[in-house]
Amino acid sequence: MTLSESVIREHYRRAKPVYEALATVSDYPTIGLNDFVGWYIKRDHDDVEAIKAGYSQCGRVARLDRDYDEIHGRLERTLYAVTTYKTPTAFQRWEPCRYDETEGTTVWQDEPPTPGYADLRAVPGWGDIDLADDIKPQRGDLDTETRALVERTLDAYIDEYATLYGSRDAVYALDSVGGAYLFGAPEATLPIADLFSDDPEALERVFDAFLDRSNAWLQEAEARVNKRVDGAGDVIQPDWVNNKNRQYKPPLSIHADHDAVVTPIRTDDIGYELRPVETVDDTLIEAAVSWATDLTRVEHTDCVSSLVATLWPDLYEDHDGWEATLEAWVEAERERERKRQQQREAALQRREERLEELDETLEGHPVTPFKEDVYEAVENIDITEIARHYASDAYDTDPNQPRPQFDPCWRHSESGQSCFVDERANTFGDSKVNAGGGPAKLMALATGILSDADADLDGEDYWNAVDELRSAGYDIPVWIPEAGAERVDGGTYDQMPFWAVRKAAVALEVCPEDAFVDREGEDGTYEGFPGYETYNETLATIEEAGLNHGRDPVTPKDDGADGESESPAESPVSDEPAGDLDRAHLREKNRLLTTKVERLESELEEKSERIEDLEAEVDQLRTELVTVRSERDRLEAALEELQVEQESNQEDQDESQSPLDRAKQFVSFDQ
Repeated sequence: MTLSESVIREHYRRAKPVYEALATVSDYPTIGLNDFVGWYIKRDHDDVEAIKAGYSQCGRVARLDRDYDEIHGRLERTLYAVTTYKTPTAFQRWEPCRYDETEGTTVWQDEPPTPGYADLRAVPGWGDIDLADDIKPQRGDLDTETRALVERTLDAYIDEYATLYGSRDAVYALDSVGGAYLFGAPEATLPIADLFSDDPEALERVFDAFLDRSNAWLQEAEARVNKRVDGAGDVIQPDWVNNKNRQYKPPLSIHADHDAVVTPIRTDDIGYELRPVETVDDTLIEAAVSWATDLTRVEHTDCVSSLVATLWPDLYEDHDGWEATLEAWVEAERERERKRQQQREAALQRREERLEELDETLEGHPVTPFKEDVYEAVENIDITEIARHYASDAYDTDPNQPRPQFDPCWRHSESGQSCFVDERANTFGDSKVNAGGGPAKLMALATGILSDADADLDGEDYWNAVDELRSAGYDIPVWIPEAGAERVDGGTYDQMPFWAVRKAAVALEVCPEDAFVDREGEDGTYEGFPGYETYNETLATIEEAGLNHGRDPVTPKDDGADGESESPAESPVSDEPAGDLDRAHLREKNRLLTTKVERLESELEEKSERIEDLEAEVDQLRTELVTVRSERDRLEAALEELQVEQESNQEDQDESQSPLDRAKQFVSFDQ
């Protein structure tokens, strides 16, 4: 890269007409930014309360058209635009902020004024059709065979977009230098914005779903292209990550790693030729202006039918037209959330009633009969800790971003910045698959329970992730369903399920997890208690914790001496003599106590070492205090001596003056 600052600035001055043409779709603007970081326009303000709180400026997002001169003035190399077009009011939200010099980031008093899904109006289906990592460095010097394969692959992807939009004329492409960008006509979603113009909440739902569904559909398209074009996956590896504020390099933007510019690609006659900056002439600028004008022209609004039919296929078959499809989907989503809210409220009501019965008996115990307690504890875990210590190969990899970026440990990220943490929402996002979640899902990815961020975390996987969080030291109560609790498959438990009794034994420190033994039952081998006394002690400890197990203690003479079953009729018979059971119980009690002793000794050793460290720090601080105090006293004494000396000199000077000179100090003789 050899471009000088003056060459870069002159290039973007000449290219300004391109961005003026690209800036709006039907009076709906898009965001422009410099070098991936310049999101906001800032100014001083006179909000006294905000200034007192330390926020001396206010900011809003930058418009590509009206703010281009300021964006141009701070450009270092690469100009970016955003794929989606928003309502103009989204660019009029000024929020108090300050710039943190230490971190190099903007800090907002409240939420940053970044547009949301309800602000969207013209939204293209979009994809970053990246070259494979081993081919990118060869760009500009691709052999004929490779370039031909890239062109065939791009043509196949354009066909997929044509299927999505119902017309190849509604598909646009750019050579991004490191690959290509594909767009569907942004104006195709304007009818959706009109349909829900009086219902922002519904509009937010639909556009959020539209982006998720289009990303997912294009991922499926990738599989179809790789199957249809032999070798496509070897040269092209797309990144289907469009979202409400997705950045891309617009036409004639200079690439960050090559002295070359982004250029239009004709979708009816694909050519993949690199254009160095020095070859940009008036003809290319005119071609870029023409491409931007075509992209933002409103002429493909009828493609909305194809979009909805393709992305909501089941509903579309059952309803008359795209409007009825989306209205039915919105109402179904709202009804699903109403039912979910009713279930949550009912569960919370049962929880409150049960807590009144328990009269705070659960206080201080590591078990709970309420799943909500587990969910709440998990959601309160600081997700930045998990990202920093468990889920990333490198954390905060771009300090210029408003949200911490990180290099995920579960997959390769060329940039090291394709995942982020939303500290306010306590969630993470994976930009590659446009998915994310909370602390449990991030820990599941970190520990291999899940391998992709767009996979669902549910069922046993969720509880395994919770166990991993506990193993990492997070304080999460263990869910133990009581007798009478609702089962997942309907109905209620007649008695506490045996798996829950085992979990309670471990959580309440009656029996260590590795003390359970294999036993034979009617349904095969299962993990059982080492002896009936350990089982009985567990039941007693569960009662002390305030939980209702609904089970009876057992003796060696009982059928099912270890009590290990869902119902007494299914209890396996123990053939172990009472003495053996007693000895087994004592052995396990001894193992448990030994484990406790080792843990307490370890904690004591750690705390003792900490005390020694603190004592050493205290001694050091005392020594430093004595030194500093002595220096302060010395300086104070020196200042006092200097003051006395100055006063003495002044007195000598006064005595040496004549009466007239002394009078002049107090009386002015000027006329």
